[in-house]
Amino acid sequence: MNDVFREASERVSAQEAARLYGLTFDRRGWALCPFHPDTVPSMSFRDGRFRCWACNESGDSIDFTARLFGISAMDAVRQLNADFGLLLPLDRVLTPAEQKQAARRRELREIERSYNAWREKSINHLDRCCRAANRALARCRDDLTETEALAIRSAAMLEYWSDILQSGTVVDVITIFRDRKEVEYLCSRILNDMQTKSKTA
Repeated sequence: MNDVFREASERVSAQEAARLYGLTFDRRGWALCPFHPDTVPSMSFRDGRFRCWACNESGDSIDFTARLFGISAMDAVRQLNADFGLLLPLDRVLTPAEQKQAARRRELREIERSYNAWREKSINHLDRCCRAANRALARCRDDLTETEALAIRSAAMLEYWSDILQSGTVVDVITIFRDRKEVEYLCSRILNDMQTKSKTA
């Protein structure tokens, strides 16, 4: 039975459940919390889970569904199973074939999590590099370091990469992921120099 709970929560994220059950999201991916009177989106979603930063409700898709409809966790699994067409065997043990499929889905989810972690880290690094380029450009001095000059020359590309990772097409994102060594090398050169300068300042 525990496998059914894990399968339901892994195959349906809290955000997917929230969307199906009527919540809408702002540009950050936050929503008005349905569990307390909310006028400013206070519910965030990450790694398949939800959290309300105002009323402290949190959990996975099962917790969200159970709380939203006032039902038990098992009934929430039944609801998700029906609404998302999961075809989970609720009254029997998973067959070996189903267990193999479940393991493959977990493997793919882990790959997706790793990709999302890389994407988030890359956006953060690119944005820091863009800020470094803007600071160097604002100085308008002749004694720029080699790295500051590199940041300025690369600013347009850094901003382009960041924009693509945040809102680009799948094809464009895949292109950057394929060439990620170049992105990581450029960011590391700029950020390492910034770190060295801050330590010696």
